[in-house]
Amino acid sequence: MEISVVKVERRDKKGSKECRRLRRNNLVPAVLYGGKGKNEMLLLDKKEAGKLIGYGTRLIELTLPDGTEKVIVKELKYNAFQESISHIDFTRVAMDELITIQVEIILKGIPKGAKEGGVLEHTLKHINIKCLPTAIPDKIEVDVSGLEMNALLRVKDLVLPPGITTNVNPNVTVVGIHMPKVEEVAPAPAEAVLAEPEVITQKKPAEETEGAKDEKEKKDSSKEHKPRT
Repeated sequence: MEISVVKVERRDKKGSKECRRLRRNNLVPAVLYGGKGKNEMLLLDKKEAGKLIGYGTRLIELTLPDGTEKVIVKELKYNAFQESISHIDFTRVAMDELITIQVEIILKGIPKGAKEGGVLEHTLKHINIKCLPTAIPDKIEVDVSGLEMNALLRVKDLVLPPGITTNVNPNVTVVGIHMPKVEEVAPAPAEAVLAEPEVITQKKPAEETEGAKDEKEKKDSSKEHKPRT
């Protein structure tokens, strides 16, 4: 397997203030721990740290001024904009001892069920495996081209490379093919029936004005007092 060589230096000072100072000078703080050695504070050039971006869980050889260390990356921390590495945690490994690490599951091929309109659902994207440091795979590849509609591929169906085992529940689903979900469309609400306006068929008499009333009363009065001939 490929082993990346990364040059590092030891550092004496620690703390967030010191780490910020290192980053301003294009240096990346790191820590080495585990195994039979003591914890050590390290630093490395930003370009050296860049070798580890997207590197995955692989065996790395750290080159120090007084020797080398075989390690794996335990954690990579990035800056707020996810543009560059801001801190690295390395873990020592013994070449003759089994280690448990997590690797990515990569799917290959187009399932038969997908060609028939099915939807591929990749539920388990990483898996814990146990192996020697020299046997760490870059990834676990899974051929899904034979999966038909409503088929499932579980952990027990994985073909792991020689010398690699896993303690993950064998019945855990890795990937499956199912029919696309049909979203139920809620019925449109019935349109409200608008109340019809009242139709007035008879015209109301216009209101009499106060002056018209007086005039009418005068005419009626004059008729009553007119002398007979």
